[in-house]
Amino acid sequence: MNTNSNLAILEYANGGLNGGAELDEAAKTHMTEHNEKDYAKAVKAVITEARAAVAEDVKEYKNRVRSYQSHFKINEAEAHRRVAEHDPKMKALYEADPMGPTMIVGQVEPPAVADVTTKPWTPPVHQPIAVIAVANILFGLPRDEFMYITLDQAREALAPYPDLLQRACSEKMDYYARMGIKILGLPGFSSENYAAGFEWARKQYPALAALYSVGKLTSRSLRELLPQILVTD
Repeated sequence: MNTNSNLAILEYANGGLNGGAELDEAAKTHMTEHNEKDYAKAVKAVITEARAAVAEDVKEYKNRVRSYQSHFKINEAEAHRRVAEHDPKMKALYEADPMGPTMIVGQVEPPAVADVTTKPWTPPVHQPIAVIAVANILFGLPRDEFMYITLDQAREALAPYPDLLQRACSEKMDYYARMGIKILGLPGFSSENYAAGFEWARKQYPALAALYSVGKLTSRSLRELLPQILVTD
């Protein structure tokens, strides 16, 4: 797989809306090539392979940010922006940062004059999250001839993991809130506009918000949590 496919898979693994199709296709290919019968195991393997594949790009990205800071005497945010501008692959890594599009607006700060070493942002591709854990559980369930699962199946499978489902909802609502900040075009840092972004997410994804706030599990809430899931009542 190329860098764009790997980044799409990792975006979905981190709770994003995109990349589900790439992950599904790669998982099925993995199952065929490795004679793997367990879809959930194939998904985990594909994500692991995607992380390994972009590891060198991530390292290069970090090195370039440090180099730009040192050479041009600029702050970290401006270094991120310039690296992203000059290399499409680096730009893809930059855009994988959920804070990237909101951390640089208007005038950049004047270059720092102190001799301080700042650790650059590392794309969040190395930590497992609750959303993908829930996906592994649900995608591993038996399906009908049209590849659908039932809501009762999902409820029974997730019943032993109430905390996991709650964390997954929290992660996805957080993602939607940050997406809302971008769509609304609010200036400043995400932390300054998070309440407005979260309210936007609550209105756009009411079923997921209900699952998050009162534990109301519905087929729609599962689709808003996992857009690729096929589920019926």
